[in-house]
Amino acid sequence: MNSERTRSLQVVAYVVLGLLGGWIIGSVKPINGLEPTHIKAEYYLELRKDGSVLIENCYGNSYVCPTLENIPDVLLKDNL
Repeated sequence: MNSERTRSLQVVAYVVLGLLGGWIIGSVKPINGLEPTHIKAEYYLELRKDGSVLIENCYGNSYVCPTLENIPDVLLKDNL
C-alpha cells in the first residue's frame, strides 16, 4: 500500500512539474531576434473530406493527391 501511494505521488509530481515547465517555457518571450519571422511557407495543404489532399505551392501550381501517403511523391516531383 505504501509503495502504491509513493508511486502515485511520483506520477502526480512529474505531471505537475511537466505542466509547470511547459507553461514557463511557453511564456518566455523570444530573445533578441530568435523569433521565427524568416519562415516562408512553400506549400499549402488542404485536406478534403474524401481523403484526398490538395497541395498548392507558392507559385500557384496545384496538385491533387488521392491519399496522404502520396504527398511525399508529389512534393519530390515538384522539387525536381
